[in-house]
Amino acid sequence: MSFPIYIAAELTKKFGNKMVIDKLSFEIYENEFVYLKGANGAGKTTLLNIIAKLDNLWSGELKFKGVSLKKIKLHNYPISYIPDTPIFYEGLTVKEHLNFISSMYGLKDEEAREIVDIYVSVFNLKEYLNYLPSQLSRGNKQKVMLCCGLLKDFEVLIADEPFNFLDSDSIKALFEILSIIKSSGKTIILTSHEVEYIKSLIDREIELKRSVE
Repeated sequence: MSFPIYIAAELTKKFGNKMVIDKLSFEIYENEFVYLKGANGAGKTTLLNIIAKLDNLWSGELKFKGVSLKKIKLHNYPISYIPDTPIFYEGLTVKEHLNFISSMYGLKDEEAREIVDIYVSVFNLKEYLNYLPSQLSRGNKQKVMLCCGLLKDFEVLIADEPFNFLDSDSIKALFEILSIIKSSGKTIILTSHEVEYIKSLIDREIELKRSVE
């Protein structure tokens, strides 16, 4: 029997007096590909930030493997989060970012080089390895951010609009990567305006509706 990896009950989030998530309840199971849907302003990014433990100021219940998410230490939480806006160290080149991230996640030199080389090839980043983030197009920034997020060993991948600004080849590559991640038994939670790219992978939809004040 399969058991839920996440259980939410009456999950509520406010920004000041503004209700963003109003008593949301859901379950997510291991090895599910979960698509968050909803209009702009419905709280999708806010929910992803909560699940990723970037926002602990919420009420209600949200458990990961039976333990309240608020009690789990971030370093013990086996997720990787790809935000909707790339975040970089402006003084590091693309290559330095990938080397730093892989070492931070404990990959050994040979293993790190192999994995980095695969993602650099898949996303056609070889000619940009010595570029600083400020020198990259928005699409290439997105690809570097995807590489950094995928270098981590995780049980749950959380991604906010990961297809944004990607060219057609990179869209196909990301779809294949997500397919492989799903087939390996891991859980994926994401939001995307490009649902046609992923509809064949979706196991569960969670719909958020904009709160009416």
